[in-house]
Amino acid sequence: MSRIFVLLTVAAALGIAMPASGSDKPVNLSGKWTLNKDKSEFARGAPDSMTAIIADDGKKIHMTQTVAGSDGERTSELVVDRDNESVNHLGDMEMRTKLRQEGAKLFENTRFSGPRGELTRKSVITLSGDGKTLTLDSDYESPDGGFHEKIVLDRGD
Repeated sequence: MSRIFVLLTVAAALGIAMPASGSDKPVNLSGKWTLNKDKSEFARGAPDSMTAIIADDGKKIHMTQTVAGSDGERTSELVVDRDNESVNHLGDMEMRTKLRQEGAKLFENTRFSGPRGELTRKSVITLSGDGKTLTLDSDYESPDGGFHEKIVLDRGD
């Protein structure tokens, strides 16, 4: 189950990061991103590897994300709309994301719904000044309790 949370966290956040310059204009996220395990903090175990390949046209972001762990590898295709609520399906899980930008930070609220119930996530997403590091600080809440994760991704074009 933890790998799906990692997959969903990165899927939502990669599609919505903003520049650290304070501009209200979204940064182009096109390229290849990889997990920096040493700088990340996982509440439920880190994957062995994670990559995201993104094509960003300024309105929609198309992403192919691969997460590998002890139970195999999973690849997902996602589309994130920058201006409206985004709805994606990953297996039997639905993910609804709303965003709010304040300066160089983006605040993300996502609701996950599936056969195992509902989970919500609130994240603060920042992109480094040089555009090479994306950081996702996320708090999760479910009927079973909550947890915090910090995921750091490095741009590797």
